[in-house]
Amino acid sequence: MKNNDIEYKIKNTPVLMKPYFFSIPSISAVSIKILILLGIQILLLFLTKSYSALFVIFSSTLGATVAALINYAFQKVQPFTIMTVIIQGVLIGMLLPETYPVITVFFIAFSTLVIEKYLFVNCVNSWINVVCIAVIIAYFIGQSFFPSFIVTNDLFPVKNASLYLIQNGSFPTYSFDTSVTEFLNNSIFNWVKVTLPNGFVSFLWDTHSLIPAFRFNIITLLSSIVLFSDGGISPVIPGIFVGVYAVLVRLFFPVINGGLFNTGDVILALGTSGTIFCSVFLLQWFGTHPITLTGKILFAVISGIIAFLIVGCGTSPIGMIYTIVISNLLNLLIRVVEEKNNVLRLSKLVNTELAGTPEINKDNE
Repeated sequence: MKNNDIEYKIKNTPVLMKPYFFSIPSISAVSIKILILLGIQILLLFLTKSYSALFVIFSSTLGATVAALINYAFQKVQPFTIMTVIIQGVLIGMLLPETYPVITVFFIAFSTLVIEKYLFVNCVNSWINVVCIAVIIAYFIGQSFFPSFIVTNDLFPVKNASLYLIQNGSFPTYSFDTSVTEFLNNSIFNWVKVTLPNGFVSFLWDTHSLIPAFRFNIITLLSSIVLFSDGGISPVIPGIFVGVYAVLVRLFFPVINGGLFNTGDVILALGTSGTIFCSVFLLQWFGTHPITLTGKILFAVISGIIAFLIVGCGTSPIGMIYTIVISNLLNLLIRVVEEKNNVLRLSKLVNTELAGTPEINKDNE
């Protein structure tokens, strides 16, 4: 009787997953978080009445979503990947100028995603960032819609080029800037004997760039803190990348252009070209970066050097996009080395285990 009761309980007891948990958030959880954070920037575009930018983002997202649905209808891929595709669509729109024709944006996003899904049938994400490919295609088709470099050759040696651009109106200043700047100078920067000039608060809050992803740097910084806080996305690659790029701009960019050593404008470099946005949302897109810590560090350092060579001191409309595509190619080489090292490490481990097996030792004798 007892045995029957035990068997009944075993058959009717639900199996729970409580003993098991994710050590880091899943891709789905990270994707939801990214969508929410991007949604905040989209909300700011709405509040600032940047309706043309919203139309571009909607068009690219619609094109990407249609591509995903067609791909699902023909190949029956997992439906959860549609969320990732929606993020890609939003990113494409945010990296295009708000003046770009929306119909062209739709077909660029649609065709790029369709081709990517066709080439990488069995992969959730390809090894190359399809968002960057779409933006590069858009740049070649409609280069005239993209803004040009704001910094001219005569400003390269200038120590505070960003301040000069703020003062001449290249970056608009908000009415609240003066009061906020005075508060920061009196309560914070006064302790370190530093004075924050007027205009920098507005510059960090909204650069008013034609490209939405280049605008809200403070929001992007806060978004990075949220993304990195729970380990869903590692801060190693973005942190080292930004650090290497900033150091190179600070130390060497003025020297190259006839200026003084260690006088480069880091604020201009990090506040324009979408540097922070691309480092947070694009540089380590799923499947496009190394796995090991050593590989990540090497990847980030070389990517920072590439950014310095392509983007220079900043204000580039597409330099960071090219940086990421070249870094994707670099990642392939690093991953090959990682795979070889993993095979060697596994072989050594297997040989060590076999050497310690009594039966094998007896056979060898």
